[in-house]
Amino acid sequence: MQAIILAAGTGSRLKQYTEKVPKCMVPVNGVPMIERAIESVIDAGIKKLHIGLGYKSEVLKDFIRTNFDDTRLKGMKIDFIENPVYDRTNNIYSLYLAKDIFEKDDTILLESDLVFDKKLVRDLVASKEPNLAVVSKYEDWMDGTVTILDSSNNILDFIGKTAQNPNDSDKYYKTVNIYKFSKYFINSYYLPFLKTYMDVFGKNNYYETCLKFLALTDPTLLKGFNVSSETWYEIDNPDDLKAAEKKFFSKE
Repeated sequence: MQAIILAAGTGSRLKQYTEKVPKCMVPVNGVPMIERAIESVIDAGIKKLHIGLGYKSEVLKDFIRTNFDDTRLKGMKIDFIENPVYDRTNNIYSLYLAKDIFEKDDTILLESDLVFDKKLVRDLVASKEPNLAVVSKYEDWMDGTVTILDSSNNILDFIGKTAQNPNDSDKYYKTVNIYKFSKYFINSYYLPFLKTYMDVFGKNNYYETCLKFLALTDPTLLKGFNVSSETWYEIDNPDDLKAAEKKFFSKE
């Protein structure tokens, strides 16, 4: 099992924090989000981590090299994958740049603009299900892509923000942007579809769009891994940051 963390980009709605550092280095209660994410991967016993870089990549690399020595990494190795055109592409291309390592092993995929309980990644690794998307029952504060699950937690659809119907909100489960993919799923389905999609629609799209088409094609390919909304928070703007600090302050 390996892990890939896609480091968040410029974070324009967090401009006061991100003029000098990438968004993933914004601290929550004094601890940068990327540091929390790396700690969760170490805690889960994963021994290989690949970090996708873009905006201010050298700043992030220096931070990681300074703060994570061999003792703290507990035997885990970190490699970096740079997207030199991060300002003209989106996460579908950043993920595809990891193709050569993505296809080699089962993978935990995380985005780095999140705060979440360490236990989440550990539980995901321990699950017997090979392909999982971490989701939470939809609540009003949540923003972005949602899913619909059947009675067996198979994901029937991924629905973008503009296509969501308020009358169907009781059916929705918000994506947390943490995934577990088997090597078989990656090589047989996901990577070929990523390439085909980019060839047709370009590189400025989201990798979740490909998951949507795969779910519509065969709902048994990917299951929802349902977690409490108390275990995570996504940070896109200063209000999110304040809410996340309040939510996780008492726990920490």
